[in-house]
Amino acid sequence: MPQSGLLTGRVLFIAGVGAQMGAATASIAAREGAKVVLAARNRDVIDQVANDIGDAGGEAMAIQCDLTDKASTESAVSAAQQHFGPIDRVFYNAGFYDNDRDSIDVDEDLWQTTMDVNLNGALLLSRLTIPSMVEHGGGAFVFNSSAASLVAGQVRFGYQVAKAGVNALTRFIAAKYGRDRIRANATLPFVVGGEVGAVAGAQNCIGRSGTAEEIGEAVTFLLSDRASIITGQVIHLDGGLFARASWPTNAAPFQPPAPLKTSH
Repeated sequence: MPQSGLLTGRVLFIAGVGAQMGAATASIAAREGAKVVLAARNRDVIDQVANDIGDAGGEAMAIQCDLTDKASTESAVSAAQQHFGPIDRVFYNAGFYDNDRDSIDVDEDLWQTTMDVNLNGALLLSRLTIPSMVEHGGGAFVFNSSAASLVAGQVRFGYQVAKAGVNALTRFIAAKYGRDRIRANATLPFVVGGEVGAVAGAQNCIGRSGTAEEIGEAVTFLLSDRASIITGQVIHLDGGLFARASWPTNAAPFQPPAPLKTSH
């Protein structure tokens, strides 16, 4: 690992670490000098990511954590601070999809789970980390939101509402705590495979879907001091999909992508 990077000296808490964007962001942030805390329910994934970071010369710790449970999250934050010191960077990457619900007549338990994972967990983690950031001179948040927070869809109603709340949380933190040197931004990634990914690649500006590593690079930059002027923003990371195309839902017909141009 380099002696000096974008996040050297920073303690990054990643909430929700899967094998794609969470793992990629953790590895890139560690490469850039961050001490990385990996918090998730799946112990196997976070242990593997922590081991990989350690093997590459970085610093990481894995904490099994239920982000919908206040006591579990409080314990994870406390353990992270005891091990690495004050947390000054947060990437909230947890997500839960209510894909099978296509009606306003929502299941109350499913609705609550959707809110708890996508929105309430983000709020709780913010409440637990902002006081320390204020005390120690600042910090930065990136919340993984979704384009579903901005456009209408025929399914995942609870997910749409929760992610819209994440956008509002982002703007509130940026406005309320900006003079305390705390920044907050939300990202709207589009990293998918299958038919929807093919539709996205056909309709965006670059002719393909993005990769988890590309999302991780963008998140790491937003968490760094290089992005010191960027706050309160909801940022598409989709290859320009929403710059030129409509939302590719299941109501949009599949269009075969044009072949990519190759350089000579």
